[in-house]
Amino acid sequence: MNFKIISLFTGGGGLDLGFEAHGFDPLVCVDYDSESCKTIRHNRPEWPVFEGVIEDFCCTGNVHGVIGGPPCQGFSTAGKGNPNDPRNNLWKHYFRIVEETKPLFIVLENVPGMLNAKNKHHFEEMVKSFEAHGYRVNYSILNASDFGVPQNRRRLVLVGGLGFEIKLPSPTVKREVTVREAIEDLLKTKRAPNHEPNKHAPHVVARWKKLKEGESDPNYRRARLYADRPSSTIRAGGGYGPNDDHLAGFHPPIHYKLPRQLTVRESARIQGFPDSWIFCGSKTAQGRQVGNAVPPPLANAVAKEVRKALTSYFSENGFIKAWLRFDEEQELCAM
Repeated sequence: MNFKIISLFTGGGGLDLGFEAHGFDPLVCVDYDSESCKTIRHNRPEWPVFEGVIEDFCCTGNVHGVIGGPPCQGFSTAGKGNPNDPRNNLWKHYFRIVEETKPLFIVLENVPGMLNAKNKHHFEEMVKSFEAHGYRVNYSILNASDFGVPQNRRRLVLVGGLGFEIKLPSPTVKREVTVREAIEDLLKTKRAPNHEPNKHAPHVVARWKKLKEGESDPNYRRARLYADRPSSTIRAGGGYGPNDDHLAGFHPPIHYKLPRQLTVRESARIQGFPDSWIFCGSKTAQGRQVGNAVPPPLANAVAKEVRKALTSYFSENGFIKAWLRFDEEQELCAM
């Protein structure tokens, strides 16, 4: 029997892909970004989508879980993190929806910067709010490279069960996957989806040809990747140039072999997305979806622990038949 979940801040769908693999079905995916919503509809037309700001989303009905990663720009240490960024309070709408639906479990993902001194009051308030409603909360910083993702990507993951414990996953691989292993085959094909290289200016190409693996271009603030190591973190935004001017568009790392930045597909591979998952919208929009996503293999490991905890909880308490039955007459209401 599958579990019914609400997916908040769905974005490109990385968290949802991981949970889908363990029998979790989204009753609704919520996101305000139109390109992200197109991606979800294209790849999973059976998943209902609420396209709009989370402030306008409310729901009632039976749901087993709520998952999502509120926008992290205000907490991030990679950019101009601002403790007063209004997006820092979007977790409160996540909590509001938890209050409305009273799910059996919650999963929330964010950047490690949420635990920094300037931001920690948000996190502490959030944990206290969940615990006051009966959730037993566990959280930790997990590195995606420990779960078969060819990327050093550290993320804060919080899980909670309503009166029961959900453990966080242990590493699933003994050896890190390298960039070469993830994308080398794409050197031989132009047919992969979302695999259109950018055309860089000749002087940029000449500059990048001189870079050794691990060396950064000061005008770009990105480094050439090491072929036989995991990638640096794939980011969603453009970042900042040498004069602290914002770089528009999608600016992933530089290819370990070629004098160009990674394509969207190469970046998606490094995030752990399968080639069958197609990203919609402009190249910048595609890159933003990839960079903001939870790597599906990491999400898969978290979902496996959630499923294990739910199964154990139901078996011990004898509620499995009641809770696994979804009341068809009481549909989820979103408006």
